[in-house]
Amino acid sequence: MNQRQKSTIVRSVVVILSTLAFVVVMLNVRDYVNRAEAVRTMEYLGEKVRQYRATYNSTPPKSYLTGQRTEFRDARLGDFEYRAPWIEFGASPDTILAYTRKNYQFIIGRGYIVMRLDGSVEWMGSTEFNELLSRQQTQAEIEILQKPKGF
Repeated sequence: MNQRQKSTIVRSVVVILSTLAFVVVMLNVRDYVNRAEAVRTMEYLGEKVRQYRATYNSTPPKSYLTGQRTEFRDARLGDFEYRAPWIEFGASPDTILAYTRKNYQFIIGRGYIVMRLDGSVEWMGSTEFNELLSRQQTQAEIEILQKPKGF
């Protein structure tokens, strides 16, 4: 193999490795942006929950939040579980009010975007979320959530 062939092979390998690294970086950037937009949407809904609770002294129905989300154009939030029917009056402000599961790739990984009863929003890893939710769920909620959705 002459010098020219070796040089061509080295350049090809460098281009391929650079392209792969760029693709991996872009996938992580995409996931980061998607997560940031989903958290921002949930924060918007959290603000609407705080306003509703200040006005009516109760949690809003899911239809209210769905309408607000439509107004915000649903920026990468997806469907969310709303726990208001199972939250007792006088529950602590850190009780989970709404959440959505997100499955991102590579660095960000899988987890949940969680809205607390006080309207605060955070990202939680799956293990931490499952432990917290299991402490807060009632048996009735677990049974209803296990039923298949549909007709």
